[in-house]
Amino acid sequence: MPNIVEHKVDTFGALLAKVEEFQNGREQSWYRGTGNSNYSLVPSIGRRQPAMSEVELSRVEREIANTFAQRAPPFVEATFTSEWKTLFFMQHYGIPTRLLDWSESPFVALYFALTSVKRDVRGKAANDVAVWSCDPVLWNRTALAHITFKGGILDEYCEEIKAYSPTSDLDQRATIPLMIYGTHNSPRIVAQRGVFALFGKGSDGMEVVYKAGSFPHGSIEKLIIAKDKVDEMLSSLFRKGFAESTIYPDLSGLSLEIKRRFGFY
Repeated sequence: MPNIVEHKVDTFGALLAKVEEFQNGREQSWYRGTGNSNYSLVPSIGRRQPAMSEVELSRVEREIANTFAQRAPPFVEATFTSEWKTLFFMQHYGIPTRLLDWSESPFVALYFALTSVKRDVRGKAANDVAVWSCDPVLWNRTALAHITFKGGILDEYCEEIKAYSPTSDLDQRATIPLMIYGTHNSPRIVAQRGVFALFGKGSDGMEVVYKAGSFPHGSIEKLIIAKDKVDEMLSSLFRKGFAESTIYPDLSGLSLEIKRRFGFY
């Protein structure tokens, strides 16, 4: 049973060094930032409390999709040509799905880790944060080893993801998440270099799946930033030109950046 490789980093340079180390010798690397280092790599559909059984979760998932299909048309100009495009669109607007956001950029992941941390009454970070690294090619080849899969990252047109369809029979759904490209349905997902983990049956976090499975050591790793280093690291990220308008390339992002720059938090 492999353990999660963890590294504690306290400077921007130290983080970059670990990112470089992870990237060396890999075809691709993906990243996800969490505002609490203890958060699990679970999609939004699996975070509802109290926890639901898989049957209940599947029922709620269908009801969410039906509600969206019934009520979204007046607000949506696009025509969805597949259930996957609908799923990516729902994910973009924060509707609970079996997709978990990742990014091809470690800086995007770092931004979300540092800016989503909870703050105490003094405005200080209340807990450590984390940036996760994943080798998506190695992950998929291991997850699909039972069919001797030798490919890389999947997309909505690949045969291998049919067993992950929300409309498929629950008993036939696959259980190990797969790493996939999604439809770039907004400037934000392009700017954020957005990619996804697609979950099937079950909502155990990816780190739990990794520990329980036969994944090669280091398929995923975790960089931990101590809470007392969060503001220093965030300031360093901003000084390098990576700010709100980079992540949100629209007026909302510009507004957030101006407010922060002039002290209006």
